[in-house]
Formats: sequence, structure tokens, C-alpha cells
Amino acid sequence: MTYQDYEKELLQNINHYTVTEFLGRGQYNKIDCTDLDHAKNIKQQILDKNKIARVAIYAVCKPEARPLVNLIVG
Repeated sequence: MTYQDYEKELLQNINHYTVTEFLGRGQYNKIDCTDLDHAKNIKQQILDKNKIARVAIYAVCKPEARPLVNLIVG
């Protein structure tokens, strides 16, 4: 299985999305979202309040043959 096949399989088994904002030294604010559009809107709201915020969108994937996997998508 190539790396691209692996990522394709993960993206076909997305459970939900998480928007994570780094608050400082081991502190994060995490917001669960049901779809990517909702996650992108939350990320934009955070960036509108703080232009230098460090924010990432993770796809939380649950492939049948593997444990839970987080994949950065934005």
C-alpha cells in the first residue's frame, strides 16, 4: 500500500473533525465538528478574533482495520 492509498483509505473513513487551537505550552482548545465546512467556519472565527492564532483542522478517522487516527486537513 502506498502512502497515497493509506491517506485515501483514511479519508474514506472520517468519523468527525476537530478544530484545535494552540493556547500555549501544552494547552489546547479543541472543538468537535460534524463536517469540514463547520470546521472551516470555526477556524475562520478563531482567526478573525486573533490573526496570529495557531489553528489546525484534524480529520478523526476510524478505519475498520486500524485504531483511531488523526490526520491534519487544514
